[in-house]
Amino acid sequence: MANSNLSGKAWWHANQAKYPNSAEVDDLDPGFRSKVEDFIGSLREAGASVNVRSTRRNADRAHLMHYCWEVAYGEIEPGDVPVCSGLDIEWDHGDVQKSREAAMEMVKLFSLAVKASLTSNHIKGKAIDMNIAWKDVLVLTRPAPLLVRIESNPHSGQNPELQEIGATVFGVKKLRSDPPHWSFNGR
Repeated sequence: MANSNLSGKAWWHANQAKYPNSAEVDDLDPGFRSKVEDFIGSLREAGASVNVRSTRRNADRAHLMHYCWEVAYGEIEPGDVPVCSGLDIEWDHGDVQKSREAAMEMVKLFSLAVKASLTSNHIKGKAIDMNIAWKDVLVLTRPAPLLVRIESNPHSGQNPELQEIGATVFGVKKLRSDPPHWSFNGR
């Protein structure tokens, strides 16, 4: 089957840039953006490193991410993937195994740890994927007079104390099942 629109790494490299995924905090919904800026500012002021990986996601990109996962893991037959207007991709390679292998190439290129949602808060600009890390003790002093010492492990966004502070003080809630994912509602 000779089709330049067949899914897989060649399609991904040729086309994925058409469906951008922002890593800029400025691209978030204004109400959520201000909360994220305060949270990140407090973390950085306390000496934590914060690496933003993803903010607002193009809806077509979410479709690609969702269905490459489903095809790769056998959750849907390649020929049954719904057509998305504006996306010129063929998931069915004429052989189920080849189709699944090509979809898995895309799963890896998208660096997916979980299946992307078709209704993700990323699409609305109300979610952020970020890696957070610190050494020793994290002492948050913003907003004043907040003074919180986090001495427990892990020294990452997976820390339950940090997640509680993020949710209650800053309004940035952790989705525990997705290590880098935070949002306005925890989903």
